[in-house]
Amino acid sequence: MRYTVLVVDDEQNQRRALIEKVDWHSAGFEVIGEAENGVEALDLVEKLEPDLIFTDIKMPLITGLELAAKVREIRPITQIVILSGYDSFEYAQTAIQYNIISYLLKPISSEELSKELLNIRVRMDERLQKILTPEEANLSETVHKLSVTEFLLPLMLGSAEEMPDDTQLRNRAVELGILEKDSKAHFCVIISKFKNEQGDSCTNNSHIAFVQHILSSYLHSESFFAYGRIVTLAILEKETRGQALELPLREIVQSSKRVLEQNCTVGVSRCEDSLSECSAMYLQAVTARRYTSDGAGEVRFIDDQERDSVFELDRVEKNVFKLEQLLKVGEKEELEAFLNGLYEQSTPENADLLVMQIVATIYRAVSAVSDKSTLSELIATNSIFTRMTSYSSESVMRSELIDLCVCAKNVIANYQKRDTEILCDKVIQIIDAEYGNEDLSLTSVSEELAVSPNYLSALIKKTKKKNFVALVTERRMKAAYDLLVCSTMKILEVAEKCGYSDQHYFSYCFKKFYGESPNKVRSNNRGPQQ
Repeated sequence: MRYTVLVVDDEQNQRRALIEKVDWHSAGFEVIGEAENGVEALDLVEKLEPDLIFTDIKMPLITGLELAAKVREIRPITQIVILSGYDSFEYAQTAIQYNIISYLLKPISSEELSKELLNIRVRMDERLQKILTPEEANLSETVHKLSVTEFLLPLMLGSAEEMPDDTQLRNRAVELGILEKDSKAHFCVIISKFKNEQGDSCTNNSHIAFVQHILSSYLHSESFFAYGRIVTLAILEKETRGQALELPLREIVQSSKRVLEQNCTVGVSRCEDSLSECSAMYLQAVTARRYTSDGAGEVRFIDDQERDSVFELDRVEKNVFKLEQLLKVGEKEELEAFLNGLYEQSTPENADLLVMQIVATIYRAVSAVSDKSTLSELIATNSIFTRMTSYSSESVMRSELIDLCVCAKNVIANYQKRDTEILCDKVIQIIDAEYGNEDLSLTSVSEELAVSPNYLSALIKKTKKKNFVALVTERRMKAAYDLLVCSTMKILEVAEKCGYSDQHYFSYCFKKFYGESPNKVRSNNRGPQQ
């Protein structure tokens, strides 16, 4: 595998010397791009997706360390090499958290750098090897993993037996090392599926180690393989699961594409504080992953799609189980109290779902213990069944059911399209209102809109054909142009009004956008009286 490289240095001579005089090829590297500053570099990272970035630490606009921090947010799989004249432990220590694979001191000759490339190559190969071929587990580790899977599998997929209370579940999780004693951790479920270049599903047991290896750098989790999916229970110290999971899930998707040459899609449930909610979270994560088929990103949180209402289906399985038990062995008073309780808990909008849930459960429970004639009599003598079954023939009922399903699908699709457009319109509204705020970012906007940054970024690209940064820059530049032409504000004042505290950075962005400097634009648009 030949690793791709992006070279970043504001000094053109040094940048060209680095590209032309270093023996990249012999070490297994290929330079695919160059940038004169961090702003250009960030644009190229999204376009070129390099495996490695060589950057000078001291640059205008964005320093090498600032660049490394921003690259980690965009592409956590990319490694960084810092070239610095500072022999400072503090710099090196800061570098560690930003995927800095090497910290080299200048001056360094092309021969020395060519040799150092071989060492960098070894470290990158070792990292790649750990992802591709994780260490084999010994017997005790294998037995432990089986015990963990045996515990989690029925929690995720549901069980015919009464679920233990959460205290018992947490105690068992502590025994298995899933949780620490007295932990107040929250949980969410992650579903991952992998497809090869032909689009065929290829998820198997080997992907467990792949997912776990990446997640282990960020948080504690347990994964197993079931029904063609990698099912992961993520243990989060804080309930803000989006912030904790954005980077690791992005790295899983990027590593799958680059290292495995497979497309990975991921669904994430809501965050809960009870292990007894695993079954509901599993259904949420499965549903969330299926939404990735719309092409707006490989990672989807259920809140990204179903953020405006309670996920009512989470409770269906529990209600069905309880209702069946009461129908079979409960007292009349218990049954009436339970049904009244369901109605009191349900909202008017979900009443129809509740009715269908109850009717389907009654039908199944009665048919399991009675003969066909008794079931027919029950249906014939109850008006609610009669309204649902008064069809002239089975073919008519089937046809109408199919029509109903198709209409329901169209309604859902239309609402999803409308919600997507509304969400992107809200992004534009926020940018219009907040472009003067230097701290305006994709993360801050995603938090305001209650969706994940990864999803919002993909949605903006799909809908607007531009990324978030480009939209913000475009709005700031248009505002700056108007202020330069129509006001007497100083350049620094214009910059600050448009969200730039650094005048040089503002001037660079302005010239890149319009092809002329702010001063040039102002002088070209002054009237004769000025």
